[in-house]
Amino acid sequence: MGAGNFKNKKVSTNRYGSKGCGKGFGCKGSDDKASGYVGAPYNFVPFSEKVYEYPQGKQVMHDRISDELFTGEITYEIEAKTPILIDNGKDEFVKDAQGRYAIPGSTMRGLIRSNVQVLGLAGYEDDIDDYALMYRDVTNKAKDDRYKTILDAKMVTVNDAGRQYRVGALLEVRAGYVKNEGGTYTIYKTCVDSIRKEFRNMNYYILSERKIINDYLKHPDHFSYQVFRPNGKSILQHEFVTFDRYENARGMHYKGTPNKEYRPYHIPVSYEVKNLKDISAVGKPGEYTNEGYAVSTGKMNEKKVLYIIPKIDKKKETITIPEKDVRAFRIDLNKREKTLKQFGGKKHFDLPSEGEEKPIFYVEQPDGRLYFGFTPRLRLFYDHTVREGLNQKCKKDRIDYNRAIFGYAGTDGSFRSKVSFSDAVVTEGAKAASGQQLILAEPKPTSYFDYLKQPQNLRGPANTYNTDGFTLRGAKQYWLHTKAPVNTAGMNRKNEKVVSGMHPLAQGVRFRGKIRFQNMTQDELGLLLWAVRLDPDCWMNVGKAKAYGYGVIALNITQAKALDLKKAYGQRETLELQPFRDICVNEMITAYQESISRFLGGRKITDLPHIKDFFHMKDSRHIPDDEQTRYMDLKSFGSRRKALPSIEEVVNRQ
Repeated sequence: MGAGNFKNKKVSTNRYGSKGCGKGFGCKGSDDKASGYVGAPYNFVPFSEKVYEYPQGKQVMHDRISDELFTGEITYEIEAKTPILIDNGKDEFVKDAQGRYAIPGSTMRGLIRSNVQVLGLAGYEDDIDDYALMYRDVTNKAKDDRYKTILDAKMVTVNDAGRQYRVGALLEVRAGYVKNEGGTYTIYKTCVDSIRKEFRNMNYYILSERKIINDYLKHPDHFSYQVFRPNGKSILQHEFVTFDRYENARGMHYKGTPNKEYRPYHIPVSYEVKNLKDISAVGKPGEYTNEGYAVSTGKMNEKKVLYIIPKIDKKKETITIPEKDVRAFRIDLNKREKTLKQFGGKKHFDLPSEGEEKPIFYVEQPDGRLYFGFTPRLRLFYDHTVREGLNQKCKKDRIDYNRAIFGYAGTDGSFRSKVSFSDAVVTEGAKAASGQQLILAEPKPTSYFDYLKQPQNLRGPANTYNTDGFTLRGAKQYWLHTKAPVNTAGMNRKNEKVVSGMHPLAQGVRFRGKIRFQNMTQDELGLLLWAVRLDPDCWMNVGKAKAYGYGVIALNITQAKALDLKKAYGQRETLELQPFRDICVNEMITAYQESISRFLGGRKITDLPHIKDFFHMKDSRHIPDDEQTRYMDLKSFGSRRKALPSIEEVVNRQ
């Protein structure tokens, strides 16, 4: 329901004049697909289109001394409005060297820095990596045939001894071997260029687990695939028992008994082939005619095949993987680390170590573009890097408030930070809240319906990182909640490998911390104070499980003081032990807002749409109902054709 549809309904008005009635727009407990709910526990504050850049020579260096510059410290207190956990890596709250619960200074620095970027009209180029994301088949959501085209996924008609049938194949996917040679990754081709002309570039063999298991069940004493049953134990995805046969709308299916000890592998083997493409026997090296590797992949429902790759041929032309692709591949792999725990970790899916080689699948396009991975159904690189979607217009070597206050280092120079953050140490209320087991999957930029701006009419293809001129939505922020945990109904906690433990401190715990600053201008200090305090009745969130309501905090500045140069260095007969003067926080914040207003041509910064959006998400008086800011169910997420609603839409919806 839009903002204009509140006829005869009682509504409330927030600090910026938008209206909302506080009820969710998806009925609690209802099916998302039926209710039309599209949402998430987070949203995106748009990037400032106009980035503030310091005029030439205005940036103040560290070695200046002036009455117009400010050096001192800010003392603040934090109250947890919901249970809170700053994880020490063991699902427990961090403690300092003295054994006290504490929010690390680095955590507070990151929180305040993100506020400075929004309120300081800063650029985000330093925060967005210039690499290409990877994806696997998105055709159901984006109506984009690119994935199938690159792999050339087709049904192939095969004639064997007068019998004709059709099978699916990836005609552009080849197998080879990748070797790490001094940090350079080289792909070597195999001794087989194609297993059969109908399969074009496909040079590897597909072997059914059901075929292997049936062969054993029929002929246990003359088993042709003993290598997959060493010491009487299966290394397949399934145990050596009969598959159940059943039929559904998609045709005949077979269900096996899962092998709970299964892990992906690649092992050297020998093998026999018949009809050019069918593997009739697999054994240890030297046992059969042909040499190569058997390769298995991650466990998937109803996936019951493995692959036989012919031996390496080092006389053929090699392919060098570009460094930028190696970097993008590693970033993608690290982001999937939690998911890969159920497959024994990420090592099997990583590029080899120095001097090692391992089987790999790849596609080399005519223009030289290379895709590679450790399963034939590859994860492809998007055409564009993430940073290409940043539409901010600023100079490459620009200095904005974020860089001037927090420092920077790069090819264009470096500058030391003007601020340092101490740990925020517990002062009272350090009681444990009840423990929880939660699935803490992080939102990923590959979710383009959320992270990218989409056309208003989504009947056609959605914008992805393959779309020319795509635009990032903004900086991700989590919605506030008044309790935790929220929206955990229906969560499947049975898979221990994707569930995280939670041992938070209870609501009401308080912390005290300090921020020291040096040689700041009046507008820089005003911005910093605003980023720490925000506006009245505003809260923030920090720590683990923000999506489920944890880590909501109220932050209050209790003292701000600056060094008085006359007291500290003036001609006095006695030593001044407290050469500080109090800072009026409100005056400083107002001074910054007036300064930035001049940059905006007289417009108030609080009138900017992205600043309004930011404070909509921080306003503790108008928090959307939990049902509005929960994750979608998997079924609805997979079939969605709607972009994430804007912050204003969430605030205004009933």
